[in-house]
Amino acid sequence: MLFLAPLSHAAVSWETINANIQFLKQEDKLRFYDSNQVLIEGKKCALLVDASGNFAGVERLVNDLKKRLKTPLCYLVATHYHDDHLLGMAVMQHFYPDAKLIVHQRVNDNFSVYQKAFTNQLDNYEKSIELSYQRLANIAKEDQPQWREKLELAKKRLFRWREYQLNAPQIAINKSKTLDLGGFELTLNAHAAHTNGDLTISTNGGSVLIGGDAVDWLPYPGHGELKSWQALLKQYINDSKLSLIIPGHGGTLNRAQLKQPLLFLTAITEHVKNNKGQTVEKLVLSFPESVMKPYTEETLNKKSSDLFLQAGLIRAKNTK
Repeated sequence: MLFLAPLSHAAVSWETINANIQFLKQEDKLRFYDSNQVLIEGKKCALLVDASGNFAGVERLVNDLKKRLKTPLCYLVATHYHDDHLLGMAVMQHFYPDAKLIVHQRVNDNFSVYQKAFTNQLDNYEKSIELSYQRLANIAKEDQPQWREKLELAKKRLFRWREYQLNAPQIAINKSKTLDLGGFELTLNAHAAHTNGDLTISTNGGSVLIGGDAVDWLPYPGHGELKSWQALLKQYINDSKLSLIIPGHGGTLNRAQLKQPLLFLTAITEHVKNNKGQTVEKLVLSFPESVMKPYTEETLNKKSSDLFLQAGLIRAKNTK
C-alpha cells in the first residue's frame, strides 16, 4: 500500500537543550528520510526551524505546539529548499497564518518552483491512493476491511491537505539577520553549502548552532557547493565558542564530530580532481575505504552513505 508509508511515521522525540530551545529529533530509523525540527521560544515570541515533509507528522506537531507554546509562534525558518524541510511549512502556515516564513534569498527567488513541488506531492499522494485501491483485490479478503479503512483515512487527509497552501516567504536573508524573541536573541546566517541557499542559526552567545543539513554527520552532497561547504565546516571546527551543534538529521554533535563530514566532502572533491576522466562507477570502487569506514558500522548509515557518495561524486564531476 504505497500511500500509507508516509502516514505511519512515529512522532519525533522532544529533547530540552536549554530553557529556550527544544530539539525535536526524528526517530533514528528515519533520520535520512525525514528532518529534525527545533523550537526556540523567548518571552514574547517563538520560532520553529524546519517542517517535516510528512504532513500527518506536521499536524501532530501542531497539536503538540498548541499544548506547549507559551507565546505566539512568530517565525518559521526553512533551512533550505529540500522537501523534508520546506514543504511541511504549508501545514504550519495554515494553522499559524501570522507566523512569518524566513528563507535564504535564493530560495525566495525561486519560490514558485517549491510551491509547484508542494502541489506535485499532493498529486502523487492521490495517485498512490488510487493505486492502493486497485491493489485491494490482491489482498486476502479478511485483511481488506482494515486496509480499506486506512485508505479512507488517507483520502480524508488528502482532502484536508488540498486546503493548505505554501505561501511566499515574508523575510529573505542574503547575509545575516538578528531576531529578538523577547530576552533571547538569535542570528540567522546565509550560506552556500549543502545547497546554494542554506540558513543556519547561532544562539546562546555562539555556543549553540542550529545548522540544518550543512552540519549533518553523514552529509548529502548531491546539491552541494562543495568547496564553500568545506570552508564552513572548518570554520565551525575551529570556533572555540561553539559547544553544541544541532543537525538537520541525526543527533546532536560537537565540533570534533564535524571532522568526519569534512573528511567525506574533501575526499570526494580530491578523488574526482585526482582521477579525471574516470566514470562514477570506477570512482566509487576506488574511493578510500578509510573515509567510508565510520559509515559502514550501522546498516542504515552504510546504505545511505553509498547513495550519498555516488551523488557527491556526480556533483563534483559536474562542478566547474
